[in-house]
Order: sequence, then C-alpha cells, then structure tokens
Amino acid sequence: MDKHYNPAIYARLQQLAGQSDWQGVVSYIGTLSNAQRRTAGYLLGERILPGLKEDEAWMLVQVLTKHDAKAFLVTMTKPLALRLADGSLHLRSTGARAFLAQVRDNDIDRQKVAALLLPVLRLPDDIRWLMQHLGLEEGRDRLALLLRVPTKAASYALFCTLRYVEHDRPLLMRTANYLIQRGDGLGFNLASLLRTYYGLDEVKGTFSLHVLPYQLARIESSYDAFCDVMKF
Repeated sequence: MDKHYNPAIYARLQQLAGQSDWQGVVSYIGTLSNAQRRTAGYLLGERILPGLKEDEAWMLVQVLTKHDAKAFLVTMTKPLALRLADGSLHLRSTGARAFLAQVRDNDIDRQKVAALLLPVLRLPDDIRWLMQHLGLEEGRDRLALLLRVPTKAASYALFCTLRYVEHDRPLLMRTANYLIQRGDGLGFNLASLLRTYYGLDEVKGTFSLHVLPYQLARIESSYDAFCDVMKF
C-alpha cells in the first residue's frame, strides 16, 4: 500500500471536494498534525485533483496556495502540469488566469510555477502567454527560466527573447556556453545557431548543426521555419 495513503484523511478530503467545499478543505487541514498535513497535500495533489472538473481543480489550487503557498504551491502545481500536458486542463481558462494572477506578485512563487509549467507547453504562443500573465518581462526575466527547458517551443521562445538583450554580448556568450554545458542535443544545436546568428566566434564546440547565412532570415519568420532549420 502507498505509504502516504491514509484512508481516514482521504475519505474526509474526498467528501469535502465532492461538495466543492474548498474552505472546508482548508479548515480540515488546519486540524491536522504536520505529518498529516503532508499526507493531505499528497492526497489532494495525487488522488483528488486529477479527478476534479477543470474549474474545481483550479479553485482547489487557488484556495490551498492562498492559505499556505510554502506548503502547497509545488505540491499542487505538479499535478496541474500533468493535466495541462494531457489536455484535461487548459492554460487560458478562467481558472488558470485567476491562479496566475494570484501568484504573479510573489517572485519566488511565480518562478516556481513557471519552472513547473514551461516544460509541458508545446507552443511558443502558450509560453509567451504564461510569461505575460506571470508578469515576467521580455529579456532577462524570461531568459533564466527558458534556458533550463529543453523543448522545441522553449528553444524558439529563448531565441526570440534574446533579441531583447542582443546588445549585451557577454550575456549572449554566457547563454550559448550554458546551452553547451546543458549537454543535450537541442542545447548544442541552439548554441550553434546563436554562434552563427550573433557572430559569437569565441564559442567553441563540436556542432552537428551548421546554419548557413541565407537560412538566418528564414529562422526569423516563424516557429515552423525555426524548426525546419534546426532540424526538429
């Protein structure tokens, strides 16, 4: 049996969730010991949230994170990310907007949410939308987050973001070198592209992708063109 499973706590949480009594969930959690609270958080994220309707799921997360973000933000955002990935939740829903508005004014919280949600977003437009609604401005605010996400969409979003800091050559160099150190093929290819695009001849590496000058204009035109040149 799952060591985190507690039938009495699960039954009570399930009952409250079935009644959409979200404040009741918070009140019940307040009666638990620290160990029981951790169990409740696990059960809410892993067993209860996956079965809720969309508006219910976002509301549960909002209530819990407003009550105690330190205890519940990561625990509840992880299953949210899984549901966004499988399509049972939607990024641009009313509930998502309310949740993002709730966390955007706390820099630590919004960084955590962005780090958990970015890897499951498959379209650059969704990445831009998320960043915008978290209040993360174009440029350095977005760059640090996107560097850690080895997906096609994040790579394109990173490429577009660098245009806002292209006057900062040392930053471009650090970005390319970080991508190489990341150690994945996507990072190497993007570093090769940046080396050619920005003339970063100091960036050293063995690259399998060689971008020709005439291809650079194509890359700027669209995400599809970027993927074609990058051989995704």
